Amino acid sequence: MPKTSVFLIGAGPGDKDLITVKGLNILSQADVILYDHLISHDLLNHAKAEAEKISVGKFAAKHTLPQEGINALIIEKAKEGKLVVRLKGGDCYLFGRGGEEAEACYEAGVAFEVVPGITSALAAPCYAGIPPTHRDCTSNIAVVTGHRKKGDTRPIDIPKAGTVVFLMSVGNIHNIISSLLEAGYPPETKIAAVEHGTWYDQRVIKGTLDNFLTVIKDNPLRTPAIFIVGKVVELQDKLDWFSKKPRVLLLGNYSQRYAHLGTIVHRPIIECVEAGDTEKHSETLQRCRHYDWIVFTSGNGIKYFFKKLFEQGLDVRSFAKTRFGVIGKASGERLAEYGIRADLCAKVESSKGLLEAFAGIDIAGKSFLLPQAEVSSDELPNGLSLRGAAVDKLGVYKTVEREIDDVDLDYIDQILFTSGSTVKAFANKFNTVPAHIQALCLGEPTQAFAKQYGINAKIIEKAAN
Repeated sequence: MPKTSVFLIGAGPGDKDLITVKGLNILSQADVILYDHLISHDLLNHAKAEAEKISVGKFAAKHTLPQEGINALIIEKAKEGKLVVRLKGGDCYLFGRGGEEAEACYEAGVAFEVVPGITSALAAPCYAGIPPTHRDCTSNIAVVTGHRKKGDTRPIDIPKAGTVVFLMSVGNIHNIISSLLEAGYPPETKIAAVEHGTWYDQRVIKGTLDNFLTVIKDNPLRTPAIFIVGKVVELQDKLDWFSKKPRVLLLGNYSQRYAHLGTIVHRPIIECVEAGDTEKHSETLQRCRHYDWIVFTSGNGIKYFFKKLFEQGLDVRSFAKTRFGVIGKASGERLAEYGIRADLCAKVESSKGLLEAFAGIDIAGKSFLLPQAEVSSDELPNGLSLRGAAVDKLGVYKTVEREIDDVDLDYIDQILFTSGSTVKAFANKFNTVPAHIQALCLGEPTQAFAKQYGINAKIIEKAAN
């Protein structure tokens, strides 16, 4: 049996966590990824660093590549001996033209596999609080494409079903409604539009067949959107769960740590890069084995400290008499990757939490090294110094601002600032926090920094480790 060269993978409708485990595993092994524009770009972070990523997205009336060009590119890359992933929004085969891509592979003699994905026809109603079937409403469902070739104004073929879901239909909604009425659906039949289903800016607009065109005239539709027609729409008020979760714009890293806050809209606005080597780095690293304690306040501090240590020709054997402290469980796990088990781990992941962890330890006269960002809070070093410790700070990395994917602040309820750097970068890009958004921050130093920019932020703590 020939080795599979091409995988057609359904990425799901938008929420990055809706991709299948199998799809994610294969994605991480791909040499080439051809992706649609509607997928969550966070999924591309799972690709190998050296993987070639090619956008072949299709927009309304505008294609990055025609379908024939996409087919040819898949075959070309596969015949170069590369593992090719065609990452498609929703499901590969449901109105996704995946069947055409699979046919092209077959005709070219290229072995392929298909990994199904969650279709928006089911996921968007779920996130909107509308079950497509319900024993009190209907036991059947039909999924229809409302998309027509340009100039085709024929009535839509309307199936007889208790629930009808229309995909790719925004531009043809007038024809869809007239076709439903001509097919015998009563004017009072419920209809709902779900825009941007499963995304943070999802919106549900409801009406009936006889008033829906007026409703959407007052509330213009955004694409992509699906339409759900049938009695099940009446359940939306009771079963809507997604819109009840706060939408939190996270500007730092480690989005999984904050999932308890609501729907996390992850837009890292800074990135950490290694600080340039200086004479101080060399001198400090050569004598680092003499410190009583080395304390890390982040995974980046660990990463870049050991990178610089190894470049000096040293390794962990230098630390036979040194004790290590970390700011939290995740940092402890990162430290363990270098063969060192933390002697102290803060219960609350903050500088204050670290100081509380040291409360029961006599540190007077002890020497401390804090590998951290070049610009960082003085809360920890000052707190240790006040208890008699001799503290040296070593800037092993720095933060730089980065461009972020578009975010519509009209659909954001809260913004979480994880550091002073995120505050500064946000202010540089957006100027101020809109009045309807609540600002949150980690720790008093970040709160104080936010006040300098006129931002009144509430302090929260990270979830317990």
